[in-house]
Amino acid sequence: MKKNIIKFFTAVVVVCLVYACTKNTGITNQPYASYGVDTNGQLKIIFASAYTTAKNTTLIKLNGNVVSNYITFPKATPFPGGGYNTGGSNYALYLAVPKGSNTVSVILPKVGTTTDSLVFFSGTVNIPDNSPYTLHITDTAANVKSILVKNLINPVDSGYCRFRFVNLIPNLTAVDLYLNGTLMKSNIPYLGMTDTFSVAVGANAPNYINYATPTWAVRPAGSLPTSAVTASYASTTVLQNQAVLTLFSYGYAGVTGNRSPYLSGALDKNQ
Repeated sequence: MKKNIIKFFTAVVVVCLVYACTKNTGITNQPYASYGVDTNGQLKIIFASAYTTAKNTTLIKLNGNVVSNYITFPKATPFPGGGYNTGGSNYALYLAVPKGSNTVSVILPKVGTTTDSLVFFSGTVNIPDNSPYTLHITDTAANVKSILVKNLINPVDSGYCRFRFVNLIPNLTAVDLYLNGTLMKSNIPYLGMTDTFSVAVGANAPNYINYATPTWAVRPAGSLPTSAVTASYASTTVLQNQAVLTLFSYGYAGVTGNRSPYLSGALDKNQ
């Protein structure tokens, strides 16, 4: 009986040793999906093309399938997340997408169907990893363009928030970005973006004494700080502690109506 017990425990030890040898830095050789590791990419889509007609029946397709609700207009709607001075929610949400090549299209469906009636945009985006990305779409018809931006969402120190700015105004060669009348970034070209930069919040914000409500603005590159703004947005929400946002300007400079220029902020990460 004792010999049988010893044999049993010997077998258990051997099995445990074999199992341990299959492990690599704490993860066994089973597929990552078995352990809940996210193998998908993350994608947010901002359709900022300024068409003259309302887009409240426009849909977004991913790899041939409708993934959005109807997109509002004229303010851009980051989908599936949201932001400030936009349509949508106030949450930093992303679509789970396969890594690698994905087809994105923005369409106007035939009435009562999801069949494409008009295609406003169609393009292929490559998602190389599971970092969060935003696809910005701008301009119209044959001139429609897009830019894919990787969002950096690592933690931000308390007392600050972090921004990136993307210029999507087709009829301006470049713009300057201001906060509370203070030049923050200059000469950002069309379809260009800045590096990320941190801004102090509350009473430590730039020129806080003259701007009780934080105010972002864009002007044509090289314009005087006192010149007319192309687009602006004033709200306490754009300087939230430890938030991460992408500011983006879109529409057409000097135009009114549905094609007016706007300045909005997409949430890359909530506090």
